[in-house]
Amino acid sequence: MKRMTAGLMALWILWPAISFAQTTTQTAPQAPASWVAFQQQEKAKLTAFFKQLNDDKKAFLKANPDVQTYLDQMRALARTRAQAWKAAHPKPSGG
Repeated sequence: MKRMTAGLMALWILWPAISFAQTTTQTAPQAPASWVAFQQQEKAKLTAFFKQLNDDKKAFLKANPDVQTYLDQMRALARTRAQAWKAAHPKPSGG
């Protein structure tokens, strides 16, 4: 009788976990072709936009070398600050 009671209690405790696991293993429905096509079109638009943006930035920096020099100096300063911070905050040796 004790084994049966223990078994029923274990089943009672584990039932929600077993039931949840069975409901979450279902596969997602297939996306409609129109939705997939829309996503592909939007991705193509974003890719073209960012390519144009990058090309415009390169053209601007080529026409304005002083801006390129300024940006290089700012990057070097940021790198120096990051290295100084890392030196001041060493990683603890975990074990």
